Parts: sequence; C-alpha cells; structure tokens
Amino acid sequence: MVRAHFTIRLGNASLPASAAQWVEDVEAARSTARTIVQGLMRQHGGDPRLMEAAMVITDDDGATLLEMSFFDALYLPVEPVADADRRRPRAPRRAAPLGLTAALGPVRRLAGALGMRAPSLSGR
Repeated sequence: MVRAHFTIRLGNASLPASAAQWVEDVEAARSTARTIVQGLMRQHGGDPRLMEAAMVITDDDGATLLEMSFFDALYLPVEPVADADRRRPRAPRRAAPLGLTAALGPVRRLAGALGMRAPSLSGR
C-alpha cells in the first residue's frame, strides 16, 4: 500500500487535486488519477488549457511515482479487466421471419375460433 498525493501541474503552477489516498500500487494510482482527470474535465472541460495539464502522483516523501498528462488520462486506451463475475451480454432474441408470422395469422385466428392454441414461433 502506498499513500499517494495527486497534484495538478499546469505550466509553473501546481495545486492539489485531492486529499492523499491509500492505493494498492502504481497501477491503482494511475487508475485513480484517470478518474480524477475525467471528473475535472466533466466540470471544466471547456478550458482548452487543461489538455496541457499533467497529474503528478507522489508518495509521502515527495518522490514522484507517476506523471500523466491530462491528454493521456483521457485518450489512451484502458486495458480490459478480466472479471469472471462480469455479466456477458446476451445475444438479442431473433424474431420469426415476418413472412412466416404473417402467414400463420389466419391459422392462429382459426385455432382461436376453434378453441385451440396454435404454437408460437417466437417462444412467447
């Protein structure tokens, strides 16, 4: 565990982005920095100077753990997380071909008039 301090550097100015946070490792610090940058861009995204800013992450001793530009935090792809508990997207249900459904309409009406039930093609 590392206590990480997140600071925004814009030109010669530096300001704390948030209170120090305990993170698991440098990769967790990178993920937290991305989240902070994305939140700042949602709030102040109209200011083009922010694309020239950088997030500097240091430890309690002031040693730099990581430096990331806002541009990189926003636009570099993130590796997908392998999570066994993540839901898999379901394939959409396929409807019966429209022509066949329309063709079975009279058969269903006749079956309804006779008090029978015609099988459904769509599984309903």
